[in-house]
Amino acid sequence: MIQKRTFEGVEISGNKSKIVAGDDNSQNNFFVSKKGKLSLLFESLKEKFEEDDKITRISDDLQRYKDGRDRISIEQKLKDANREHLTEDFLWLKDQYFRKLTKYQFFEPAQEIHAFILGIVYERFRNIIYPLIRQNESEKVILSAMSEKITAPIVNLIQEEGCDDIMGLSSTEIEGMIHFLTGQCHIKWKL
Repeated sequence: MIQKRTFEGVEISGNKSKIVAGDDNSQNNFFVSKKGKLSLLFESLKEKFEEDDKITRISDDLQRYKDGRDRISIEQKLKDANREHLTEDFLWLKDQYFRKLTKYQFFEPAQEIHAFILGIVYERFRNIIYPLIRQNESEKVILSAMSEKITAPIVNLIQEEGCDDIMGLSSTEIEGMIHFLTGQCHIKWKL
């Protein structure tokens, strides 16, 4: 509703919260935020989960990470790399991730989310952590790099995109993806 008043010969009018004396040469700018891939997938997952709209097969994109590449256990991989003292924590983290994967794996958007994030984890481990392992960097350097270059950026991506993450993926599950991939023999600890 436009209200007009005259004050000392100048007409002043207002519409909502804008008050103008004279000509209104202002512009309204509207910005539409574009949702990212993860945000859209999480929205879709929430809908499918609420409707209990499950599928019966695992997508090829996710299955490639679930399939083992060899038969060497995570325990043996860590022992071979002289890191057996990490076994208990790594197995627990792997289990925490595996529980989330199992709970949501028959929802198509969840499969896409898992495959997408597992792909990032795998790529970053190969390109960031493997060189550190080859250079015989200390365990502290390697674990810090895992946190700073893999886990934290993925958690930040989920938060920055404003994902409605009904799975509740935290740094625990993201790091657990590394150890899941180790258990499935996609990642090695001794090169």
